[in-house]
Amino acid sequence: MRKEYLDKLIKMLPDAGMDAMLISPSEELKFFSGFTPTMCERFQGLFVKADGSVFYVCNLIYADEVRQALADVPVYAWFDGDGMVEPVGAILREQGLAGKTVGVNSSAQAFNVLDIARETGIIFVNGKPLLEEVRIVKSADELQRLREAAAIANAAFDPVCGFIKPGVTEGDIRDFLFAEMSKRGGYNMWAIVASGPNSSFPHYNGYDRVLQPGDCLVLDWGCEYKEMQSDISRTVFLAPISDELRELYQLSLRATMTAESLVKEGAYVPDIDAAARAVLDEKGLAHTLTSRTGHGIGYMMHEAPDIKASNKRKLERGMCFSIEPGIYLAGRFGMRVEDIVAVNLEGETEILNKASRELRVL
Repeated sequence: MRKEYLDKLIKMLPDAGMDAMLISPSEELKFFSGFTPTMCERFQGLFVKADGSVFYVCNLIYADEVRQALADVPVYAWFDGDGMVEPVGAILREQGLAGKTVGVNSSAQAFNVLDIARETGIIFVNGKPLLEEVRIVKSADELQRLREAAAIANAAFDPVCGFIKPGVTEGDIRDFLFAEMSKRGGYNMWAIVASGPNSSFPHYNGYDRVLQPGDCLVLDWGCEYKEMQSDISRTVFLAPISDELRELYQLSLRATMTAESLVKEGAYVPDIDAAARAVLDEKGLAHTLTSRTGHGIGYMMHEAPDIKASNKRKLERGMCFSIEPGIYLAGRFGMRVEDIVAVNLEGETEILNKASRELRVL
């Protein structure tokens, strides 16, 4: 167990009005315990109580595995033949949680917690923001590992640009990116490769299209390294490139750079989001940015702090997040330049992604 972070969570529970936190199998569970089992429809999870005690509840088929992984944590198991609700309800009553308020993490399954709530009177509430707050400020070691993860993603850009040409598929490019990151030590790779009209979908999830001359191509990729995530986006073009694409690329890049220029200790998050949108609106395109300007990153790809108008907080040392305003014209094309940015422990602003942001026509 990560005792430092677990103790921090325990101290924060009373002020958040919670008597306990349920952390179901997830990246969040892995963060606190170093372990996460396979997730299925059967209820299971780690309970962290405000009195400092912890215990785990799972189905009998997981019990031995969990006991081996969490040697110092009491494990209570229920059997399929007995059903889930009554035995789990008895365990939670024994633990003094009946009628109490329990936070749930991002992977807790509603159909299970609703049944448990009816059985025990527990009030389940959203615990995700509190779990994010526990690790929103990165340590020196965590920041260094984020730099190393970013370097692996950075190194894939020039090689993949040498591979891209008309006739290859989006899937071919994805596989090339995976190979480049893997040979540098990255794992759990992922990539968005969105060409032509597909680039207008911010989170496009296909890989079949064959690249054509004149395409706009959004590349968004990353991996995990030493438990930390990387994330970077670059937009490139296949010749011939239109004047419109040239102009809008420079606008998109300037939106990213303008937002990044405001990142510093004490900066007000909504101001960063507004600055990116103001640049895009010079051409009346801020409305095409339908997402937040950025998201936090660390042990999870998306964690706090979000860079958006509704996040009314100031940046602190140790925060790390993306800046990725984009332009998306449905059915035509889209583009973005995304960097991971950190306010380091010295109060300096660091851009972790070093891959070129210059207009690149292939």
